[in-house]
Amino acid sequence: MEQTENVQAVKKDDIEIRIFREKCIGAATCVVYGPSTFDLDEKSIAVVKEGQWDELEKIISAAQSCPVTAIEIYQNGKKIHPTT
Repeated sequence: MEQTENVQAVKKDDIEIRIFREKCIGAATCVVYGPSTFDLDEKSIAVVKEGQWDELEKIISAAQSCPVTAIEIYQNGKKIHPTT
C-alpha cells in the first residue's frame, strides 16, 4: 500500500484503487456500495481496507457513488473509473 498525505493507492492482483483524500467529504457511499473494500478512518475520510475486497462491479459502483469523484479504479494499469 502506498499512501501520501493526500492519496492512498492500493493494488491487489490486477486492480488498483486510488483515493484522493483531500477530495473526500466523508459521505460514506463507498462504504455502502463496497463494504468489504472501503471504510472511513478516524477523520471520516475514505480508506481502502485490507483483506478480501468486494467483486470489481461493486468496487466500481462504490466509486461511481462518490459525490466528489474522490476514487479512481484501474485494471491492468488502465483507468476504468472515472472514464473521462
